Amino acid sequence: MKKYKIKIKSSIALMIAAVTMIAGCSKVLDKQPKTQVVASEDSASISAADAENQIGGVYTTYRGYDYGLEFNVLDRITNGDAISDNAYAGGDNTDNITLDLFTANSLNGNVARDWKDAYGIIGRINITLDQIQKCVDPALTATRKNQMLGEARFIRAFTYFDLVRLYGRVPLFLKPADTKNAEILLNATLLHQSSTDSVYLQILSDLWFARSGVRQVKDAATKMIISIGQVNAVLAKVYATMPTKNWDSVAYYADQTIPNYTMLPDYRQLWDNKHKNNSEAIWELNYEGYNVIGNWVPSQFIGTDWKKFNTPSNDLVSAFDTEGDSIRLNATISFSDITGHWTDPHWNLARYPFMVKYNDPYNGLNDFYLIRLPDILLLKAEALVEKGDINGAMTLVNQVRARVKLNPKTATSADDARTIIAKERRLELAFEGNRWYDLLRTGTALTTMNAQTDGNGNNLNYNVQPYRLLMPIPQAQIDLNPFLIQNDGY
Repeated sequence: MKKYKIKIKSSIALMIAAVTMIAGCSKVLDKQPKTQVVASEDSASISAADAENQIGGVYTTYRGYDYGLEFNVLDRITNGDAISDNAYAGGDNTDNITLDLFTANSLNGNVARDWKDAYGIIGRINITLDQIQKCVDPALTATRKNQMLGEARFIRAFTYFDLVRLYGRVPLFLKPADTKNAEILLNATLLHQSSTDSVYLQILSDLWFARSGVRQVKDAATKMIISIGQVNAVLAKVYATMPTKNWDSVAYYADQTIPNYTMLPDYRQLWDNKHKNNSEAIWELNYEGYNVIGNWVPSQFIGTDWKKFNTPSNDLVSAFDTEGDSIRLNATISFSDITGHWTDPHWNLARYPFMVKYNDPYNGLNDFYLIRLPDILLLKAEALVEKGDINGAMTLVNQVRARVKLNPKTATSADDARTIIAKERRLELAFEGNRWYDLLRTGTALTTMNAQTDGNGNNLNYNVQPYRLLMPIPQAQIDLNPFLIQNDGY
């Protein structure tokens, strides 16, 4: 796999921890260039220009080669779609295949990489937060300082959101390591895992802080730069995912998000590389090509030179077909005759599927949508069902369906509405890294995966056990930190 690497100082992955606990009791919970500069720990203040470089470095880290592209794009699709019923692992990578088959253990390379990359991003953010907070350069206004701190804490929150959904209990690193003292550094990095409730409380703390300081939607230069729109959208997603869900908050933050965005008239425009940072995009990772930072991930999905990853499943193709959803099917999946190139246990080689939302394997220009408007519209629909407004929920579902020329749906019960919404989310958001997390938060992962069949209707015998709903803690991390406890079952 061809990659273009930029090395970032390795010490950014080392951190110490402090956990801030917060609580709320109301129904709606609401609290308040690419150069990277790593200043000396002895520095009391950095310049305003260096502060700007620091926050720019956070964005580079989050989308870039060292941590971001694998964790936030490539593995997001593996974790969100290949583990789910949307795709088979494809390729010949044992790490991907064992995740797909629910046989992965704590030595799995993807499991280890995702932990390392997530904490690498968090470590970079913790350094940035510390140095921007110390900045007393009068050229850095209070407003801009709060924007930068909010942007960094938002990205930290979303990274912990990924971690808690993947691994469950994880350590909370919230400050940079003191690298001046080897004993402090060693002791500080040997942290116990925090409970999932504590991790979610910290996620909310960071998001509430961000909400009070980041730009308004109209002010951000691109959809990659964090503004109030991304914060409200992620708050809706977090409240729909937490062990104790708050549907009032989901509806509230969805309502704070939705009026600021509009769907493109043609679903296919989302994927033509001519509508970057469009009116529908809420959070989008921007890629300019290999001369700056290019998205090499599409080369892993498209082409006949080697067996590609994340092969669309028979079940997903059938879901598109039974719905008569040709527009989204053709924008998401293409079929080719690959006879003589490789073998596959799931598909007839004369009509072999490739995922094609990311359609530029050569120039690195594909952006990646982390959140689009239909995601939040359909989350709002879920909230309305839970609040007893089935008709209102179906109005939102049918708004999404109308764009792709599908007839409106009606629901006769709450369970019927939930099924309709889940399928609509699946077809609308396929290969955007959402499906597995949707199955987890709706409690349908086990029944869905254990019912999976091949193209001939034969059960695939995943036999998924409940403990498999979380990834194992990487064995390498347990070897380094005796305070870490392996997830049950592994």
